[in-house]
Amino acid sequence: MTERPPIRRAPPDFEVVEVVAVTERSPRLRAITLAGPGLEGFRLDGPAASLRLLLRRDGQLELPRWTGNEFRFEDGTRPPIRTVTPLRPDPERGSVDVEVVLHPGAPGPLSDWGQHAAPGEQVAVSGPGRGYPVDATDRRYLIVGDESALPAIGQLLETLPAAAELDVVVEVSHPDAVVELPDHPGATIDWRVLPAGARPGDAMVAAVEQRSIDPSGRVWAAGEAAAVQRIRKHLEAAGVSRPRTTVRGYWKLGRAVGG
Repeated sequence: MTERPPIRRAPPDFEVVEVVAVTERSPRLRAITLAGPGLEGFRLDGPAASLRLLLRRDGQLELPRWTGNEFRFEDGTRPPIRTVTPLRPDPERGSVDVEVVLHPGAPGPLSDWGQHAAPGEQVAVSGPGRGYPVDATDRRYLIVGDESALPAIGQLLETLPAAAELDVVVEVSHPDAVVELPDHPGATIDWRVLPAGARPGDAMVAAVEQRSIDPSGRVWAAGEAAAVQRIRKHLEAAGVSRPRTTVRGYWKLGRAVGG
C-alpha cells in the first residue's frame, strides 16, 4: 500500500507586489519596501513573524501552486521561495519592508535579489506567519542571533516590555555589519565578530556558553541552523525548559548563501 504524503494546511496565497524603495542600512544589509493592493490590511500579531518571498525565475515571476504539502511550479520544480521577517507594515498604504543580508561574490537567490532589486520590479509574498508571543510578565530575556536575525531582533527590542532585562548577543561576519538597533531601556547589546576561519555561529554559541543562564528566563535564538541547535542543547543542559525557549534555524550552512 502506497503511503500518502502528509497534507498540511495551505498557507495564504501569494500576492504580487512591487519594489517601491531600496535603502541601505549597512554595507551588508539592505531594506526593501514592497507595496501592492494585496498588502492592504496586512498586520502582524507579534514580533519576529515570517513572510514567504517568491523571487523571479529566469527573469519572470511565476506563481506556484500548493500541492497539499509544499509549493511547486507546474513543471514540478520548486520555486525560489525564501523566508524573511516582515517589518514596518502599513496596512492603509498596503506596504511592508523586508531586510536582506548581502553576500557580495557568493551565490544565493535572496542575496542576489537584495543586491539588484530596484523600484518597479515585481515579486510575490505569502503571509505573515505567526509572530513571537510576548508574555508581559516575563522580566529576563536572552536574545541571540546572527546577521540574518537582525530584523527580528530589532522588532523584539521594540516590542518586549520596557521593564524587562534583555541580554542581546549578535554575531556579525564583519565589523561593517553592525547596525543601529532600536533603543530598549533594559537592553545590553553584545556584538560578536566572527573570527576568520570560524564556522558561522561559533561566536554566538561561545557567547551563550560563557553566560550564566537563568532557567526562569526566556530565550529567543535564531540564525544558522546547526549553530542554534548547539545553543538549544546547551540551554537544555543548563536546565532551561523547551517551553521557555524559541529556537529558529533561518539558514543552513552549505545551502546557497542568502537563503
